[in-house]
Amino acid sequence: MKIVHENLIRNSREVYLIGIGGAGMSGLARILKHLGLSVSGSDSKESYATRALRRSGIPVNLGQKDVGFGSSDLIIYSSAIKKDHLELQTARRLGRKVHHRAEVLASLLNHAATSIGVLGTHGKTTTSAMISYVLSKLGANPTCFVGSEMLNFDTNVVAGGRDYWVCEVDESDSSHEYYAPNYSVITNLEPEHLDHYQNWENLTQSFRRFLSQVRDPGLVAYWGDDPALNALVTESGRPHVSFGFSEACVYSAQNIRLQPFGSEFDLFESGFFSLPMRLSVPGRHNIANALATLSILLHLGFDLEEVRDALATFKGTRRRMEIKYQNPQFLVLDDYAHHPTEVKAVLRALHEAGKYVRVIFQPHRFSRTKNLCFEFARAFDDAEEVVLTDIYGAGEANPTGVDVEVIYREVRNSGHPHVSVIHKEQIIPYLLEHPLREGGVMVFMGAGDIGEVANEFVRNIGACTPA
Repeated sequence: MKIVHENLIRNSREVYLIGIGGAGMSGLARILKHLGLSVSGSDSKESYATRALRRSGIPVNLGQKDVGFGSSDLIIYSSAIKKDHLELQTARRLGRKVHHRAEVLASLLNHAATSIGVLGTHGKTTTSAMISYVLSKLGANPTCFVGSEMLNFDTNVVAGGRDYWVCEVDESDSSHEYYAPNYSVITNLEPEHLDHYQNWENLTQSFRRFLSQVRDPGLVAYWGDDPALNALVTESGRPHVSFGFSEACVYSAQNIRLQPFGSEFDLFESGFFSLPMRLSVPGRHNIANALATLSILLHLGFDLEEVRDALATFKGTRRRMEIKYQNPQFLVLDDYAHHPTEVKAVLRALHEAGKYVRVIFQPHRFSRTKNLCFEFARAFDDAEEVVLTDIYGAGEANPTGVDVEVIYREVRNSGHPHVSVIHKEQIIPYLLEHPLREGGVMVFMGAGDIGEVANEFVRNIGACTPA
């Protein structure tokens, strides 16, 4: 893949997005409408996103059984759309301008006055949301694109001016190589998306190409506690600044005090105490995200105390330890974590807050389950009860017949005393028949449709009384 140099929306008046209900596509649709284009699209089914788009004046065709793009001169599709999709095939046959979502986003970001691209295996959604929120809070009027709804805004986009652009960048399919931002945050780098990259070397080589594209004035803020990532960034020759928990990092968090739904820590710069910090989102992983945010915004010249005060009021993003139900007896959370490191981080945060935890986990993709089953073995150590359910395939083929049992065996063999497999349709009856102990937390977890199960459970919560 190559950098998108062309302004892809120039000379376009009508834009049509195939699969407009996806998180990334719906956000792009809003930004394009904000830029003055006539926007419409299609999706296979009705959803919260499609209803919200219609309310904002963006027409949506449901079903995708007919061609609905009319006279649209720019057709945009996402990775979820297959090559034989009727509308995609027809648009190409008719000679319409057709581009992938990432190409259009990269085109917008690459033509911004000051652009910030956020990528990494974990934490990129929350970090890009933090940067977006703080810039907005400080009056910078940014335009921002984030992979999940920001709770402070109730949307995944901020439609602002052209001076600052913030974008969460997806590296799952190498499409980050389309981007050439002025500033980049790499939250971390682990062997993920190997169904696409095949091996670690291909993944790191792709990041080398991305790093070579960071434009002047150029700065890479990165997780400095990872030796491999440290070496990768250093050898790129791009200006860089590290953040992490080690005092060897330029920006580090020391004297961490974790709270049930927040934290406090001391910010150190180059080994010297700077300021006390407070966050309203829990866990060490969110402290890392805050350090990434500080690394970029301080380099851009924003006042440290103003950034500190804004960060303290950041509420988080949808499906990142999102509270779905709360009463004095127990708490229900919904979280997007689907990689072992993410699962471990969320459960550790809840454990450190002194909570009894029951997790309902839906594995995501057959390839990820197969490649990472051994890493899942100890990912659930901080949960008292583990309920595993069927794998969400995300349209992926399963030629080797992988199922949830591979994770179940690893977790059980690791010595976890309370792990079970419950099929998706039986989860709610099971939970209603086995009430959570008083003071506990029930967290629905995964990148598939487990969030819908969480919503249904909350609707039935009246039948569930604590033991």
